[in-house]
Amino acid sequence: MTAVQPDISDFEKVLTARQTEVVRLAALGLTAKETARRLGISKTTVEEHLTEARRRVGATTKSHLVGLAVAAGIVLR
Repeated sequence: MTAVQPDISDFEKVLTARQTEVVRLAALGLTAKETARRLGISKTTVEEHLTEARRRVGATTKSHLVGLAVAAGIVLR
């Protein structure tokens, strides 16, 4: 079985601004709890943003999501 390769060219276009922000912080190594504190939202909300971001870009895991974000260049902005 061949895995579907997500299209990273429109990565930011398919994520909300908040989802993008949460993914960037995850890529920097922040935990959900640390991200929640920094953004003033709950840990559950952070986890929901990450789950929805994974779904939207076709990532299978958080690590996969972060890798795609790095490949798309959104972590450096």
